[in-house]
Amino acid sequence: MITMKHIDNMAKIILLTGTIVGYAYLMELFIAFYSGAKYESAAFLYRLSGPYWWAFWSLITFNIVIPQLLWIKKFRRSFIITFIHFYCY
Repeated sequence: MITMKHIDNMAKIILLTGTIVGYAYLMELFIAFYSGAKYESAAFLYRLSGPYWWAFWSLITFNIVIPQLLWIKKFRRSFIITFIHFYCY
């Protein structure tokens, strides 16, 4: 039987993976600009503002920003909100 404790623990796993993905993208940004490689930094800027900017920003929104809402205990304990997170993730 699935209880709210199971839902809460699963929400914490989503929070952890969203944080790991955010850290990976942040490190990719850091390496692109710190390395001084003009092609790598240009490729990253192209991803931010090129013709597929909407795909990159939706990736950031759904994989990093929205899972960070699970820090709030009220969201983690809400069945509807966690169902939407599970479905979208």
